[in-house]
Amino acid sequence: MVIRVGIIGLSADQSAWATIAHIQPIKEGGPLSQHFKLTALATSNPESAKAAARFHGLPLEKGYSNPEDIANDPDVDLVVVSVKVFMHKQLTIPALNARKDVFVEWPLGNGLAEAEEMAALARKQGVKTYVGLQARVQPAMVKAKEIISSGALGRIISTTILAIESKLLNLPEKGRYVNDPNSVFPFLLFVYSDPFIRPHSSTISISLTHPGASIISIPFAHTLDVVLHVLSSELTSLTATTHTTYPTVSFVSSSPDGTPSLSAPEPKCYADNIVLAGTLAPSNAALSFHYITTAPVIPALFQWIICGEKGAMKLEAPNPVVQMTTDIKLWFAEAPEEDGVSKDFYGSKEGGAEWREVEIPMSELDGIFGGIAPVYEGIARGWGKSEVSVFLLGGLLVGWSIRVGGLC
Repeated sequence: MVIRVGIIGLSADQSAWATIAHIQPIKEGGPLSQHFKLTALATSNPESAKAAARFHGLPLEKGYSNPEDIANDPDVDLVVVSVKVFMHKQLTIPALNARKDVFVEWPLGNGLAEAEEMAALARKQGVKTYVGLQARVQPAMVKAKEIISSGALGRIISTTILAIESKLLNLPEKGRYVNDPNSVFPFLLFVYSDPFIRPHSSTISISLTHPGASIISIPFAHTLDVVLHVLSSELTSLTATTHTTYPTVSFVSSSPDGTPSLSAPEPKCYADNIVLAGTLAPSNAALSFHYITTAPVIPALFQWIICGEKGAMKLEAPNPVVQMTTDIKLWFAEAPEEDGVSKDFYGSKEGGAEWREVEIPMSELDGIFGGIAPVYEGIARGWGKSEVSVFLLGGLLVGWSIRVGGLC
């Protein structure tokens, strides 16, 4: 069966995320075109909708400018919402009301309350729902979860993540809304239920106001999600702090000849440095996660170490955008045992077993289209839940010990 797709946010702009990631794998001639067909799109106004329809080879009448029309189109089975976070709810609700399956980019909602409202409606309507947390299907993460689930590491006792990002110190011009001091709620930390984080009696959940997009809510949260997913764990307690280590931000634009230029520095209204420590269940393992936004002089890095009673695992990548890169290396270490006791552990200079690299199977869909293609492949196979909260409940988990750093 071919799934007929309508994409909200698909324009004629070839630099837009929907054009780069969502349409490429499913368009005519794309690697998944046998499973999907683009039948409609929607943008913010009739002129851009017609231009987008023309650009993507659709009849002009299939270029809509409001969410109700695309939701009620009988030629659409799946509505994809690929726009700024603060518009997710208003564009998703009509599709759910029309009993259409829905694929929404992460974060699902602009705070916990919006996500819960959409989850409740999806349950009522009995539709399939998807959220763009594609790091879970990255090959290295799939392999890491397979190894841990096999019991090769034994009980997990600790995990440490270090992420250094050197490209987000300044933002593209189209991301200026992220720094609007009139619309940025002083949020602290996005944590969500995935299937794992469940509301805690001592937790205060606070919804965000516009814009709902930041270093914390997008790259940091993508990474935290896949960490919890791979470990099949939940956070039972946490301490977190945010900092604004660079007090100003500039915005990057390009001249007609492609030459980049920076705007004058402006006061920064969001955190660029996040530190989280907590305890995981069911293993009672310790977790630490430091996400650093720094100047380009420091090389970007992603490093994740998982320690178990029987072995350890290490994942590394040249950048921390784990949901979009497949250049992730995986190593496994297991001390040889004799009569249940490691015979070389204390005698080696390194103090433990040696790391050995693990081969990671790759498919033709991995490493392209921003990591979205394997998600569409899963949709074609029948993935999806009528319970949105199984995937996540986007929002703030503010509790235990939180300190705020440098916001406007």
